[in-house]
Amino acid sequence: MTEIKNEIWILADNRPGTFLQSVGLAEELGIEYKIIDLTYSIFSALPNFLLSNSLLRLSPQSQKSLQDFNYLPKIIISAGRKSAPIALYLQKKSGNSTKIIQIMNPNLNFKKFDFVILPKHDDIDPTAFPNLITTIGSLTKTNEKTIDSKKEKFSSEFKNIDQTKIALLVGGSSNKTEFDKNSAEKLAKIASTVAKNMDATLLILNSRRTSEEITIAIESNLNCDFKFFDWEKVKDNNPYLAIVGYSNFFIVTGDSVSMISECASTGKPLYIFDEKNISTKKHRRFHQNLFDDNYARKLESGVNILENFSNQKLQETKRVALLIKDHI
Repeated sequence: MTEIKNEIWILADNRPGTFLQSVGLAEELGIEYKIIDLTYSIFSALPNFLLSNSLLRLSPQSQKSLQDFNYLPKIIISAGRKSAPIALYLQKKSGNSTKIIQIMNPNLNFKKFDFVILPKHDDIDPTAFPNLITTIGSLTKTNEKTIDSKKEKFSSEFKNIDQTKIALLVGGSSNKTEFDKNSAEKLAKIASTVAKNMDATLLILNSRRTSEEITIAIESNLNCDFKFFDWEKVKDNNPYLAIVGYSNFFIVTGDSVSMISECASTGKPLYIFDEKNISTKKHRRFHQNLFDDNYARKLESGVNILENFSNQKLQETKRVALLIKDHI
């Protein structure tokens, strides 16, 4: 019989967003975890109903790596569609002793998993499955300890900025959305007006998805005190969490669920800029959830200053971990 250790395995692929959600949840559960790196084969494009309980979607190297373990963990955290069949395979191998926490839609019957964690904006009835946990936005790895550590690491970048600090965090286009030049120019002008009126400094960070055109459009339309951190230049030493820690206010573009979720988890005033094709309908349902519960406000042309409105910390990772602990 296969030995079961009190350990979490995180099935990790090359998507940093889903990977960080898994790590954040594992750390909140407080059980020792191991990261299992996965690489995929040509079969990974096939729909999940053809590959349930199978390792076929994995490369030979990843298959061998999993089969070389002489034990299995108490819990597996899988995230996204591709890793779900791998988790089911390992659970079956454990004699169903291993629990599976699936983050995001597995495109398989939810009943196959012990827990399925989905954002509310996926618009699936939370009462339809007893094992379904819905969240506002995404789970995060962000916590005060991590932020303080990054603040200390990058303190030289911010120590001479005495004014109020406004983080301007910029996403970009995806295969379903388009962040165009006109929107970028409008964002820069609104943010500049706000910063000048508040005698504040903008701390600007773009991202992997921000095109050069958008970066130029924003930087050339700023008319205030600012410090621009270009992702292409800082990606190997990214001050993102230091900016989150040092900033007093946040402006985040509506396309980034992860950055919005992380900023909302700090309890600082958060404003979301969104228009035209920047976001999908799912994104906008997420924004509305935040607006309704006073976690965020919308940044529009008529906004001249950012208000220090009373908002609460979005603590979805902690809440989900507590729900799971009651059942494992």
